[in-house]
Amino acid sequence: MRTRLMGEMTVKEVREYLKSNQTIVFPYGVVEQHGYHLPLNTDNINAENFALALAEKLDCIVAPCLNYCFSGGQLAGTINVKPTNFCNMVCDIMEALVNQGFRNIFITPGHAGSESLVQLKEALRILKWLNPGMKDAMIMIICRGEFFRIPAPADRKGGDFHAGDLETSLMLNYRPDLVQLPAVAVDRPEIAEKLRIDPDAYQQRTTFSGLPQEIPNTRQDPAIEVGVMGYPGDADPAKGILYTEKALEKMMPLLKKAVEDAEKARNQ
Repeated sequence: MRTRLMGEMTVKEVREYLKSNQTIVFPYGVVEQHGYHLPLNTDNINAENFALALAEKLDCIVAPCLNYCFSGGQLAGTINVKPTNFCNMVCDIMEALVNQGFRNIFITPGHAGSESLVQLKEALRILKWLNPGMKDAMIMIICRGEFFRIPAPADRKGGDFHAGDLETSLMLNYRPDLVQLPAVAVDRPEIAEKLRIDPDAYQQRTTFSGLPQEIPNTRQDPAIEVGVMGYPGDADPAKGILYTEKALEKMMPLLKKAVEDAEKARNQ
């Protein structure tokens, strides 16, 4: 195979590939602030690199990354796409892949935002429900953290989420030239600790009535200036390598069997 990146292939190469392999990995991410030490494109870089590592193990190709979804953050550099628009885009992409012959599609999110992920799972379920042409397609959303997590140091207070130890370690592995560790900064202590305990604490929600039936007004807490939710100062490229390798080790037997089982079911 000349390349595993679908975007670098010709139409002839895709046709030839589909004759013997109908598996593809589809990464997506978001453009959003990642503190002062990581680039806005962090989630897309992480999604694409993990997708490529997964494709190597599955001996398949990688679709072009979808670079936009919903962040919710509102610091400079963040580009928000409403979850409904994001889900419609992904569903259209899934239909396009299935219509040309792909049958096993593994979606690898680079952004773990709950709003996008929750709606995407339901949108894809309904897509398959209402479109008989999708019945032979196996679509999975593969998140590394569901298969392996690096144990946190015992002395940590709270978790490590956005732009913290793990994301910085991955970027030190994938694109160290884009990591500005001397520029590591976090919000003032009380804000930083709040964000480590609850990654959704960046949101301020208010209502006029106080009733649970009312849709709240939501905005980012104006006290947040940096937006780091974790411990980027603990980052190490070795952790990024370990995280990816261990997650792949755990998931590969399951994913390979899933592809085999899907093929058997389609041929019955």
